[in-house]
Amino acid sequence: MRTSVTVSTLMLIAFVAFAQSAVKEKLAPGTPKGSIINMDPDKVDPSDLPLDRIDQLQATGTPQKIADISAWRLAVTGRGLEHAMSLGYADLLALPFVKKKVLLICPGVFEGYLEWEGVPLSMLLEKAKARPDFTRVSFRSYDGYTEGFSREEATKHLLFLAVKVNGETLPATHGYPVRLVAEDFYGGRWVKWISEITVE
Repeated sequence: MRTSVTVSTLMLIAFVAFAQSAVKEKLAPGTPKGSIINMDPDKVDPSDLPLDRIDQLQATGTPQKIADISAWRLAVTGRGLEHAMSLGYADLLALPFVKKKVLLICPGVFEGYLEWEGVPLSMLLEKAKARPDFTRVSFRSYDGYTEGFSREEATKHLLFLAVKVNGETLPATHGYPVRLVAEDFYGGRWVKWISEITVE
């Protein structure tokens, strides 16, 4: 049976979501997609929008092929940790998940509102015993793409490693086996096909 995210973690997520939604513009269900793609995800509340289908989400990048998922590893490393980790896919699936509807915007290009499910970054930082003075978290893709977040960005926003979307296993075109979901940030920072997380 899957364990649940701790009550304190859920309370923190709920508090942050409430605080942020209090100052965001609520999007009506009929808001044209053509206008949403020009919005800042940090400034809007999409909770009244209908969910998109997975096949409606535009794909970017070249899908990375994982020949043997049992041999796949996610490295969590860096001088900002007391204990580096190497996690297999089964290890990730065994951890507590969060499930959240999050708006993805690639400005001027496309948007998608879907329900993502995966492991909170905060949980991995806790398991690897992130040092109190760490300054940055970077995510590297199997295709070499890398994106980083400051300590403030990584701790004050909901970032998680998604393995499911709309209740289904993440498709290869959208990052299988794991991609970053970064609420309130533009889609260019949602790294797909993650191979390594570095904490500095």
